[in-house]
Amino acid sequence: MALQTIVSRNVNVVDTAVISVGAIQGGSFVSANVMPSEIRIGGTARSLTASVRDLIERRINELADNLATAFGCTAHVEYSRGGIPLVNHDEQTKRAIKAAEAVVGSTNVNKNREPLMGGEDFAFMLLKRPGAFIFMGINDETVFNKLHSPDYNFND
Repeated sequence: MALQTIVSRNVNVVDTAVISVGAIQGGSFVSANVMPSEIRIGGTARSLTASVRDLIERRINELADNLATAFGCTAHVEYSRGGIPLVNHDEQTKRAIKAAEAVVGSTNVNKNREPLMGGEDFAFMLLKRPGAFIFMGINDETVFNKLHSPDYNFND
């Protein structure tokens, strides 16, 4: 619960950040009345700027240390920065839009997509060379679930 306060209390309201806990391990249902010696929590943190990523990492460490101390425990944080925000370059994005419009028509091209918090290795390539990352294909959310959903059905 405390992790969620990082975004609500520490990240500027005009910035964007997401912290999601996707795994919690500790103890056993065979002996649910026995306190585990270790609990592990895993998840992901996403943001669009380096300064917010730095803030999130710092606050996760501070919260873990302070909460562990409050309960007479210790905490160890392994924070891995796997990805970076993917930021398209303007000229290449305009070129990609024109190409997409030529193939599928301008009414089928969303030119004003809001930033996404997903991770993509192509972001590292855009640090070295100008380019654009675009989505093509399935976009009907009435038929297809979002990527990383347990119900996602790939259909190109």
